[in-house]
Amino acid sequence: MKYRIIAVAAAAGLLSAASSGQRPVSLEEFAPLSTPKGVTIQSTGKFAGYGMDQESAALAGRGPTVYADMRGMTLYTYAKDPQGKSTCVNDCTKEWTPALALANAEPVGQWTIVTRADGSKQWALRGKPLYTYAKDADPGSVGGNSPKRFGRGAQIGERGARLAKIADDVPLPEDWKAAAHYPAGLEGIPADFGVRDVQDAGGLALLNDRNWTLYVFTGQPGQESAVCKAPCAWRPMTAPQLAAAKGEFVPVDRTDGVRQWTYKGLGLYTYAGDLAAGDANGRLAHPNWHVAFVARNFMPEGVTFTESHRRGRVLATAKGQTLYRRDSYIFQSGSGHAQRRGVLIRAAVGRDLGTDPRCVKECQKWHPFLAPDDAVAQGDWSVYARSDGKKQWAYIGYALWTYDGDTKPGEVMAEDDWHNFISLTERTDTVVDIGTQYNAVAALYWAAMPP
Repeated sequence: MKYRIIAVAAAAGLLSAASSGQRPVSLEEFAPLSTPKGVTIQSTGKFAGYGMDQESAALAGRGPTVYADMRGMTLYTYAKDPQGKSTCVNDCTKEWTPALALANAEPVGQWTIVTRADGSKQWALRGKPLYTYAKDADPGSVGGNSPKRFGRGAQIGERGARLAKIADDVPLPEDWKAAAHYPAGLEGIPADFGVRDVQDAGGLALLNDRNWTLYVFTGQPGQESAVCKAPCAWRPMTAPQLAAAKGEFVPVDRTDGVRQWTYKGLGLYTYAGDLAAGDANGRLAHPNWHVAFVARNFMPEGVTFTESHRRGRVLATAKGQTLYRRDSYIFQSGSGHAQRRGVLIRAAVGRDLGTDPRCVKECQKWHPFLAPDDAVAQGDWSVYARSDGKKQWAYIGYALWTYDGDTKPGEVMAEDDWHNFISLTERTDTVVDIGTQYNAVAALYWAAMPP
């Protein structure tokens, strides 16, 4: 869905005081990437997808995530490490392996590189060196606690997972802490704000106290009101009259008498085109209006968002062709297919399916979304090696595909495609394991990939 841009203020005199004397800034300057090359984001616990029960995605959301290495192994910090220095050496590294940076890696945002005593280069987050844990066996594991305990095996599904006892977490050793991506606190944040992984925006974004996405204007200061027409779609986020500056959050007095919050020197606004918490429709309104990111998620070159008439925002190629995943349908998992985000994105299922779509017919209409030879995992994106020697992009565990039947940007002609489906009883391999062995017959189908 496209939204017509309506400017931010009713008159030029209603600009935020924060805009005076400033130069335009780019989105890259304002919001660094969440992760550098070689560092990924992984869902933890039941949200890895081994045994989701009747909860729908519309209610459950994505859930907690952690930073991890390229294999999906969770990264940790050590309380005894001082800023910018690793003290975990010798015997310590038998269980806690330093997270080494790639040879061509560069610092990004809060990510820096520290040099260890042996000369190797190790990632640090907010100055604290990072490690993986030898007892973590699966992506999404934390402290040696595998997410598989939430579902894989005989007792899963409505008649299993909810009734069977889930093993309690084994606590992390003292002084060690998982590097959380979401939820994660933002130092110096006023009580009026929250931070959320807004999937439609593609990053960690600031929210107001009603959980609505916030925006900033990064263009030429003073131009916010250039084409303003009442009623205005952009509404300043007001600050209490007694509010004081806190970190990068500063209240300013506008000439219209409104006291407005700013972040990194830019005024904060909500957008009238957002109809529910988690919407980020304002990102399409104008090139200079952006989500107020704390950090942006990585997107490979040649990937964009597009608006579909049936599924809202979906991932697409640079030409707007919808990207799909091959997914499993579990008859006992509850039905969310009629909802915008009603089907959970289960990374464990995507990893188990890999690059084999298990097509029975018409597979020639589907094409892998290939990655360049030098592509490496970053953020929610991973790279799968195909049997033909090529690389294929995967998002949150799912290999991505395009469909010949989509001829226009935003088309999702293969959404919920059951004509080319395969039940598990039709599979010819000897292992039936798609990560969610519910006690009922499952099937595979095609689905457009949401952000």
